[in-house]
Amino acid sequence: MDTPAPCHLLAAVAGAALLLLSWATAIGGELESIAPPAGRVPTIHLGPRHLDAAEQGIGRTVPRMRVTTIDGIEADLFETGAAHGTVVVVRDPACPVSQRYTARITTIARRYAGDFDFVFTYPATDTGDADRTADRATIGATGIFVSRGSLELAATLGVNSTGDTFVIDRDGRLRFRGAIDDQYGIGYTRDAATRHYLRNALDALRSGESPRVPATSAPGCYIDADPDHAPPVAPVPGDHLLS
Repeated sequence: MDTPAPCHLLAAVAGAALLLLSWATAIGGELESIAPPAGRVPTIHLGPRHLDAAEQGIGRTVPRMRVTTIDGIEADLFETGAAHGTVVVVRDPACPVSQRYTARITTIARRYAGDFDFVFTYPATDTGDADRTADRATIGATGIFVSRGSLELAATLGVNSTGDTFVIDRDGRLRFRGAIDDQYGIGYTRDAATRHYLRNALDALRSGESPRVPATSAPGCYIDADPDHAPPVAPVPGDHLLS
Protein backbone atom coordinates (compact mmCIF):
# COMPACT_ATOMS: atom_id res chain seq x y z
CA MET A 1 0.00 0.00 0.00
CA ASP A 2 1.36 3.44 -0.92
CA THR A 3 2.37 5.69 1.94
CA PRO A 4 0.62 9.07 1.83
CA ALA A 5 2.94 12.00 1.20
CA PRO A 6 3.59 14.11 4.29
CA CYS A 7 1.42 17.20 4.54
CA HIS A 8 4.42 19.51 4.61
CA LEU A 9 5.70 17.98 1.34
CA LEU A 10 2.36 18.47 -0.38
CA ALA A 11 2.24 22.03 0.89
CA ALA A 12 5.72 22.69 -0.45
CA VAL A 13 4.81 21.34 -3.90
CA ALA A 14 1.63 23.40 -3.97
CA GLY A 15 3.54 26.47 -2.85
CA ALA A 16 6.12 26.02 -5.58
CA ALA A 17 3.38 25.74 -8.20
CA LEU A 18 1.71 28.90 -6.95
CA LEU A 19 5.05 30.70 -6.91
CA LEU A 20 5.71 29.70 -10.52
CA LEU A 21 2.29 30.94 -11.60
CA SER A 22 2.46 34.21 -9.68
CA TRP A 23 6.02 34.95 -10.75
CA ALA A 24 5.31 34.37 -14.42
CA THR A 25 2.16 36.48 -14.21
CA ALA A 26 4.02 39.28 -12.46
CA ILE A 27 6.64 39.56 -15.20
CA GLY A 28 4.17 39.13 -18.02
CA GLY A 29 5.54 35.70 -18.94
CA GLU A 30 3.83 32.90 -20.76
CA LEU A 31 4.00 29.56 -18.94
CA GLU A 32 3.57 27.64 -22.16
CA SER A 33 6.18 29.66 -24.06
CA ILE A 34 9.25 27.69 -22.95
CA ALA A 35 9.14 24.15 -21.60
CA PRO A 36 12.01 21.70 -21.09
CA PRO A 37 12.34 18.97 -23.73
CA ALA A 38 11.16 15.46 -22.88
CA GLY A 39 13.38 13.79 -20.32
CA ARG A 40 15.14 17.01 -19.27
CA VAL A 41 14.83 18.69 -15.88
CA PRO A 42 14.59 22.49 -15.53
CA THR A 43 16.71 24.40 -13.06
CA ILE A 44 14.79 25.26 -9.91
CA HIS A 45 15.25 29.03 -10.21
CA LEU A 46 12.68 30.91 -12.27
CA GLY A 47 14.78 33.96 -13.07
CA PRO A 48 18.41 35.04 -12.59
CA ARG A 49 19.24 35.70 -8.93
CA HIS A 50 22.30 37.53 -7.67
CA LEU A 51 24.65 35.07 -5.97
CA ASP A 52 27.44 35.51 -3.46
CA ALA A 53 30.64 36.10 -5.45
CA ALA A 54 32.94 34.32 -3.00
CA GLU A 55 30.69 31.26 -2.81
CA GLN A 56 30.66 31.09 -6.61
CA GLY A 57 34.45 31.20 -6.85
CA ILE A 58 34.75 34.64 -8.38
CA GLY A 59 38.43 35.57 -8.42
CA ARG A 60 39.75 32.01 -8.28
CA THR A 61 42.29 30.78 -10.80
CA VAL A 62 40.77 28.40 -13.34
CA PRO A 63 42.93 25.37 -14.21
CA ARG A 64 44.21 25.28 -17.76
CA MET A 65 42.47 22.67 -19.90
CA ARG A 66 42.85 20.96 -23.25
CA VAL A 67 39.79 20.02 -25.28
CA THR A 68 39.10 18.60 -28.72
CA THR A 69 37.07 20.75 -31.10
CA ILE A 70 34.39 19.49 -33.45
CA ASP A 71 37.04 19.69 -36.20
CA GLY A 72 39.23 17.22 -34.30
CA ILE A 73 41.79 19.84 -33.27
CA GLU A 74 43.20 19.94 -29.74
CA ALA A 75 42.92 23.38 -28.17
CA ASP A 76 44.34 24.74 -24.92
CA LEU A 77 41.68 26.84 -23.25
CA PHE A 78 42.33 30.13 -21.46
CA GLU A 79 45.65 30.66 -23.24
CA THR A 80 43.94 33.53 -24.92
CA GLY A 81 45.33 35.84 -27.53
CA ALA A 82 42.40 38.17 -26.96
CA ALA A 83 42.89 41.46 -25.18
CA HIS A 84 40.76 40.75 -22.11
CA GLY A 85 40.15 37.01 -21.73
CA THR A 86 37.77 34.17 -22.57
CA VAL A 87 34.00 33.75 -22.53
CA VAL A 88 32.66 30.22 -22.07
CA VAL A 89 29.08 29.72 -23.27
CA VAL A 90 27.18 26.58 -22.32
CA ARG A 91 25.09 25.32 -25.23
CA ASP A 92 22.48 22.60 -25.68
CA PRO A 93 20.69 22.62 -29.06
CA ALA A 94 17.83 20.57 -27.56
CA CYS A 95 17.16 23.05 -24.75
CA PRO A 96 14.69 25.82 -25.63
CA VAL A 97 16.62 28.35 -23.52
CA SER A 98 19.73 27.75 -25.63
CA GLN A 99 17.62 27.99 -28.76
CA ARG A 100 16.13 31.33 -27.73
CA TYR A 101 19.55 32.79 -26.93
CA THR A 102 21.26 31.76 -30.18
CA ALA A 103 20.86 35.09 -31.96
CA ARG A 104 21.84 37.07 -28.86
CA ILE A 105 25.02 35.11 -28.21
CA THR A 106 25.91 35.47 -31.90
CA THR A 107 25.60 39.25 -31.57
CA ILE A 108 27.68 39.28 -28.38
CA ALA A 109 30.40 37.02 -29.84
CA ARG A 110 30.73 39.22 -32.90
CA ARG A 111 30.60 42.48 -30.93
CA TYR A 112 33.37 41.46 -28.52
CA ALA A 113 35.56 39.51 -30.96
CA GLY A 114 39.20 40.46 -30.43
CA ASP A 115 38.51 41.63 -26.90
CA PHE A 116 37.49 38.12 -25.79
CA ASP A 117 37.85 34.61 -27.15
CA PHE A 118 34.62 32.60 -27.17
CA VAL A 119 34.33 28.92 -26.24
CA PHE A 120 31.08 27.05 -26.88
CA THR A 121 30.76 23.92 -24.79
CA TYR A 122 28.16 21.11 -24.91
CA PRO A 123 27.96 19.18 -21.61
CA ALA A 124 24.59 17.52 -22.25
CA THR A 125 25.40 13.82 -22.74
CA ASP A 126 22.84 13.36 -25.52
CA THR A 127 24.41 16.02 -27.76
CA GLY A 128 26.28 14.52 -30.73
CA ASP A 129 28.84 15.96 -33.13
CA ALA A 130 26.15 16.49 -35.77
CA ASP A 131 24.22 18.62 -33.26
CA ARG A 132 27.34 20.62 -32.37
CA THR A 133 28.22 21.18 -36.03
CA ALA A 134 24.69 22.36 -36.82
CA ASP A 135 24.76 24.67 -33.80
CA ARG A 136 28.06 26.20 -34.93
CA ALA A 137 26.53 26.92 -38.33
CA THR A 138 23.49 28.50 -36.68
CA ILE A 139 25.59 30.68 -34.38
CA GLY A 140 27.82 31.78 -37.24
CA ALA A 141 30.50 33.33 -35.02
CA THR A 142 34.19 32.59 -34.58
CA GLY A 143 35.13 30.52 -31.54
CA ILE A 144 36.16 27.15 -30.14
CA PHE A 145 33.33 24.64 -30.40
CA VAL A 146 34.09 21.79 -28.02
CA SER A 147 33.49 18.14 -28.91
CA ARG A 148 35.47 16.15 -26.31
CA GLY A 149 36.13 17.73 -22.94
CA SER A 150 32.82 19.50 -22.35
CA LEU A 151 32.00 17.58 -19.17
CA GLU A 152 35.46 18.12 -17.71
CA LEU A 153 35.16 21.81 -18.47
CA ALA A 154 31.67 21.89 -16.94
CA ALA A 155 32.93 20.21 -13.77
CA THR A 156 35.87 22.63 -13.52
CA LEU A 157 33.65 25.69 -13.88
CA GLY A 158 30.73 24.35 -11.85
CA VAL A 159 28.16 24.36 -14.65
CA ASN A 160 24.64 23.44 -13.57
CA SER A 161 22.48 24.96 -16.30
CA THR A 162 22.35 25.28 -20.07
CA GLY A 163 21.95 29.01 -19.44
CA ASP A 164 25.36 29.41 -17.78
CA THR A 165 28.10 31.66 -19.13
CA PHE A 166 31.57 32.31 -17.66
CA VAL A 167 34.22 34.97 -18.16
CA ILE A 168 37.88 34.22 -17.37
CA ASP A 169 40.32 37.11 -17.62
CA ARG A 170 43.80 37.04 -19.17
CA ASP A 171 45.31 36.11 -15.81
CA GLY A 172 43.14 32.98 -15.68
CA ARG A 173 40.80 34.28 -12.97
CA LEU A 174 37.06 33.72 -13.02
CA ARG A 175 35.50 37.19 -13.15
CA PHE A 176 31.86 36.43 -13.99
CA ARG A 177 29.47 33.50 -14.03
CA GLY A 178 25.76 33.63 -14.71
CA ALA A 179 22.97 34.35 -17.13
CA ILE A 180 23.25 36.21 -20.42
CA ASP A 181 20.31 38.38 -19.39
CA ASP A 182 16.86 38.03 -17.82
CA GLN A 183 14.60 37.63 -20.87
CA TYR A 184 14.23 33.85 -21.24
CA GLY A 185 13.93 30.90 -18.88
CA ILE A 186 11.98 27.68 -18.41
CA GLY A 187 8.38 28.74 -17.79
CA TYR A 188 8.60 32.41 -18.72
CA THR A 189 9.48 34.92 -21.42
CA ARG A 190 9.84 38.67 -21.03
CA ASP A 191 9.04 41.02 -23.91
CA ALA A 192 12.63 42.30 -23.65
CA ALA A 193 15.64 41.88 -21.40
CA THR A 194 15.90 44.38 -18.55
CA ARG A 195 19.28 43.27 -17.12
CA HIS A 196 22.17 42.42 -19.46
CA TYR A 197 24.45 40.50 -17.10
CA LEU A 198 27.01 39.08 -19.54
CA ARG A 199 27.24 42.18 -21.72
CA ASN A 200 27.67 44.44 -18.69
CA ALA A 201 30.41 42.17 -17.32
CA LEU A 202 32.31 42.27 -20.62
CA ASP A 203 31.99 46.05 -20.84
CA ALA A 204 33.32 46.40 -17.29
CA LEU A 205 36.35 44.16 -17.91
CA ARG A 206 37.06 45.88 -21.20
CA SER A 207 37.18 49.16 -19.25
CA GLY A 208 39.52 47.73 -16.62
CA GLU A 209 36.81 47.47 -13.97
CA SER A 210 35.17 44.59 -12.09
CA PRO A 211 31.62 43.54 -13.02
CA ARG A 212 29.03 45.12 -10.72
CA VAL A 213 27.12 41.82 -10.70
CA PRO A 214 29.78 39.08 -10.86
CA ALA A 215 27.55 36.05 -10.22
CA THR A 216 23.94 35.10 -10.94
CA SER A 217 21.96 31.93 -11.30
CA ALA A 218 21.08 31.02 -14.89
CA PRO A 219 17.68 29.53 -15.74
CA GLY A 220 17.76 26.66 -18.22
CA CYS A 221 17.88 22.88 -18.34
CA TYR A 222 19.78 21.24 -15.51
CA ILE A 223 23.26 19.90 -16.30
CA ASP A 224 24.88 17.01 -14.43
CA ALA A 225 28.53 17.98 -14.81
CA ASP A 226 30.00 14.58 -14.01
CA PRO A 227 33.29 14.04 -15.87
CA ASP A 228 32.91 10.26 -15.44
CA HIS A 229 30.18 10.42 -18.09
CA ALA A 230 32.63 11.53 -20.77
CA PRO A 231 35.63 9.86 -22.43
CA PRO A 232 39.03 10.94 -21.07
CA VAL A 233 40.77 13.96 -22.53
CA ALA A 234 44.54 14.31 -22.86
CA PRO A 235 46.01 16.22 -19.88
CA VAL A 236 47.83 19.49 -20.35
CA PRO A 237 51.58 18.99 -19.78
CA GLY A 238 53.56 21.13 -17.38
CA ASP A 239 52.08 23.70 -15.03
CA HIS A 240 48.29 23.22 -14.84
CA LEU A 241 47.52 26.64 -13.43
CA LEU A 242 47.84 29.94 -15.18
CA SER A 243 49.95 32.42 -13.26
